[in-house]
Amino acid sequence: MNRIILFSVVFFIVCFNTPFSSAEELRVGDKAPTFTMMDASGKSYSLESAEFKGKVISVFYVDPSKKNWNKHVEEALKSNSELDRDNNYMNIYISNLKASKIPDAIIKRAMKNKQENTDSLILLDRDYTLIKLWGMKNHSSNVVVLDKDKICRYKYSGKLPPEEVDRLIAVIKEYQFQW
Repeated sequence: MNRIILFSVVFFIVCFNTPFSSAEELRVGDKAPTFTMMDASGKSYSLESAEFKGKVISVFYVDPSKKNWNKHVEEALKSNSELDRDNNYMNIYISNLKASKIPDAIIKRAMKNKQENTDSLILLDRDYTLIKLWGMKNHSSNVVVLDKDKICRYKYSGKLPPEEVDRLIAVIKEYQFQW
C-alpha cells in the first residue's frame, strides 16, 4: 500500500510540476510557430503583429531569476551601430513567469517599468508557451534569432560565451538586409 501511495505522489509531482515539452524543438532552419502573449500593460502580441513585420527579431526567453545571465549580450546588441533598429531589426524579451517563485504581480510591475524606461518590448509567458511551442529550456536563458520570414537562424540556451555573442550579431547583420 505504501508503494502505491509513494508512486502516486511521485507521479503527481512529476506530471504537474514539469512543463509539457513540445513534440518538436525549434531548430535552425525551421519556421517558428506563432504565439500570442501580452506585455505588462496588457497589450497582446503575436509573431504576426505589425511591430514584427519585415524585421529580424532576436528573442530573449528568460527565467526571471536568470535575467542577468546574458546581460553582456544585451549590451553588445545595444552598442552595435550596424543594427538597423528603425526598419529591419528588433529584439524582444519574454519573461518565463512560471519558472519563477516571485509573485507575478511583482514581476509584471518590474517588467512594465523596464519596458517604459528602456523602450524595449517585454512579453510575459504565463504558461510555458515557448517551452511547449519552441522547446525552450526551462530555468534558463534562451536566445533565438528569427529572420524576416520567421525562420529560426540562431538558437542558444544558457550563458553565451564571447564567441557566441559575435556569432549572434553576425547572424542578425546577415539577415536584416536580405529580402
